[in-house]
Amino acid sequence: MKKIVIAAVAAMMAAMSVNAQGNELKNEVSVSYGTGVSQIGDGIGNSLGAGLFDSMSGYKWTNKSRVGTIAAEYFRHMDNPRLAVGGVVTFASFGEDVVRKNDDVKVGNRTRTYISLMPAVKYYWVNKSHFGFYSKAAVGAMMMFYKDKDTAAGKSSTSSKLYLMGQASPIGLEAGSNNVRAFLELGVGEQGIALVGLRTKF
Repeated sequence: MKKIVIAAVAAMMAAMSVNAQGNELKNEVSVSYGTGVSQIGDGIGNSLGAGLFDSMSGYKWTNKSRVGTIAAEYFRHMDNPRLAVGGVVTFASFGEDVVRKNDDVKVGNRTRTYISLMPAVKYYWVNKSHFGFYSKAAVGAMMMFYKDKDTAAGKSSTSSKLYLMGQASPIGLEAGSNNVRAFLELGVGEQGIALVGLRTKF
């Protein structure tokens, strides 16, 4: 009788274990906003851009406006609970007016738009039910769209270029429930020096 009870308890525990594994949350979707973004892209765009004003002297740029990086991520958590692989899609933009140096008269404007698609991997150093500490790395392609407008001459130009881009976030912190968490990342790359967001697992 004792052996039968022990066998029944063992069978129940095994069944519960299999059921728990089946209910593990493997998929993760998140959205975030990053600051200190596109600094690498701005440097590339301003030095190599083929716009109307990029290679001309006698002008300066002012009234800068910037939209930080808006990102969407998807990750699939592996059987190893510390590892997740997926991808990141980002959007950011930058604009400024062009004025003559000698009299500060506006003669045009230029905008730069950055869209990137990057495969990514995350590794959890700490992975608890309500808290996680991880590092993330992503590398992929970024398309930069240039638009320059010379209002004085009635001319405009548009172009695009493809660049290699990435994100390295050595510090990633998340907290919340098992299904929904807020997160903060510190790093460098197209997503930003600092980014905050919300993620859900299902």
